[in-house]
Amino acid sequence: MKADSEILGTSEPGRGVPRNGFHEPRGLLKENLAAQLREEILAGKLLPGQKIIEGRWARHFGVAQVSVREAINILTTEGFVTKGHGRSARVLNLRESDIIHIYQIRGALEGLAARLVTERKPPLQDLETALTALRAAVLENDIRKTIDRVQHFHLRLLEKPGNPFLLEHGRRLVVPLYAFTLMCALAKGLDCSPWAEGLPNHERIVEAIRLGDPGLAEQTVIHITGLFLQSALKVWAP
Repeated sequence: MKADSEILGTSEPGRGVPRNGFHEPRGLLKENLAAQLREEILAGKLLPGQKIIEGRWARHFGVAQVSVREAINILTTEGFVTKGHGRSARVLNLRESDIIHIYQIRGALEGLAARLVTERKPPLQDLETALTALRAAVLENDIRKTIDRVQHFHLRLLEKPGNPFLLEHGRRLVVPLYAFTLMCALAKGLDCSPWAEGLPNHERIVEAIRLGDPGLAEQTVIHITGLFLQSALKVWAP
């Protein structure tokens, strides 16, 4: 029978979890466990679609099973893990058809967000700040930071109209999508060049809103989301 470390996809049992007899505060423990599991996913040691069995990871880390469950809940919120009612947690796995459907709905939701923002005419400093942070991450060629900054930009767009239902439904799509984007980008060893090519389209979104025509802003975002889909299917989608 294989050792737990082989079953779990790592040869370093307990790596990164203190075993010095001191108890970590519960909040810190679950955050540390989530970070460990996240790295297992991003390193490809836990594969898309693979079950995350709480008991095995609890033994592996030498912690209570409830702590592993809390860590999995964090990763579910971050989009790396899916957990259906009454089912085991699994690493997120999106098929090509899932990615296409997500982008189709995203285009509609973010297009609506752009229309509403343009109608309200609020200051755009937060979107401009998010765009500046994205540019900086691309220049650093930091793939993790770049994908995080792309996600941040799109969440700011969804948040800006002040419609909690729009934001909630948008988050349900955007957060897992970019978690999966990062998983695939790291698995393929990509640099930031595809996202550098997409920067002008993010700039076009802000400019379309600034022009003050709600219909134009909406259609621009829908069109650009379609371009983002084409890039995703070409560059990182499995």
